[in-house]
Amino acid sequence: MSGVSLPVTRPSGRALIMAAPPFRAAPLDVLQRLGFTCAEFNDPYAATAEICRRPMTYRAVVLSLNSLYREELPLIQTLKQRFPHLEIWLSQTDNRPAVLAEAMRLGADGLLSEDGLHRTATGTPLPSAAPQPPASILTPDPNPARSSVDDSHDSDPAEPVLTAEELRALLQEQPSLPPTSTEEHNH
Repeated sequence: MSGVSLPVTRPSGRALIMAAPPFRAAPLDVLQRLGFTCAEFNDPYAATAEICRRPMTYRAVVLSLNSLYREELPLIQTLKQRFPHLEIWLSQTDNRPAVLAEAMRLGADGLLSEDGLHRTATGTPLPSAAPQPPASILTPDPNPARSSVDDSHDSDPAEPVLTAEELRALLQEQPSLPPTSTEEHNH
């Protein structure tokens, strides 16, 4: 792959790995060496529902390109728009150049290889009008001793959470466009 690759160094946190079981071991090993605590999911929709349920718990998402269908790649853009604090890293990219290019275009931050995280300069920045997380997520925690990545910090149990099937349906819906002035005159 051509482009610039810059090594990434930062404090660790929690990472979510979206990969089928055969493709999890290598990313899990690398992330644990880097000091990340990891959660693992087979289904990208269930993983996305987990991120929606606990948005400030995760700092990074690793997507195995061998575990995603091309039609599921828009999850990258959706996650980046809804949760701008998340970094999205791609793994198992060999022999998938078209899918890799599409993932980078949709906003992936870089690649995860056996020697760590590598930010790439080939991605296209998202529009500046991307939605921000709700203000309630950004308010300071009244208990500063508790980390924002603390597992015990769950959302209100009474708050509705989308199921994986509901999220899948929501992401597959096409937005309806308002009729144009020529369409209005024809009716």
